[in-house]
Amino acid sequence: GMPMAEMARDAWAVYSSDRKYNQIVTKAHGMKAVVNNIYAVGDYFFIEYSLQNKTKIPYDIEEIRVKLTDKKETKATNSQTIELSPVFTLNSSRKFKKNYRNVLVLPKLTFPDEKVLRLEISENQISGRVIVLTIEYEDILHADGFDSDILKDAAYYPYYHISYTVKP
Repeated sequence: GMPMAEMARDAWAVYSSDRKYNQIVTKAHGMKAVVNNIYAVGDYFFIEYSLQNKTKIPYDIEEIRVKLTDKKETKATNSQTIELSPVFTLNSSRKFKKNYRNVLVLPKLTFPDEKVLRLEISENQISGRVIVLTIEYEDILHADGFDSDILKDAAYYPYYHISYTVKP
């Protein structure tokens, strides 16, 4: 695996890189969801997405679920959905008024063409607004490779310093 510090550094680099995907967009309930970038780094996929809230009601994220599911939903019970757990999430904030961006890190996977990767972002309200981003296998196949050039281009990496004072 990849150390968490390196995963966080790479996630920040993905976060600060220019948007390369334009075709993965969903609009629902006054919300717009967009996949900005997909990168393959080692044994992981870094998926950067953003949400835009066009309503006056703040969006309070209850959960973000990642599923591998059938492309065509049938009424038969033979469809198989596999829930995936991200190994790292860059942004831990759960509430926003207008704009939100995040990077999810998933273990690298391949799946058949009749399956899709779905990001389901649901709200913690009675209205329960849910927005779904559907990523085709074709989009995963076109994920950019990742190299040190992106790190040089990244404008900002947070630096945390904790000061410890020893009392006598």
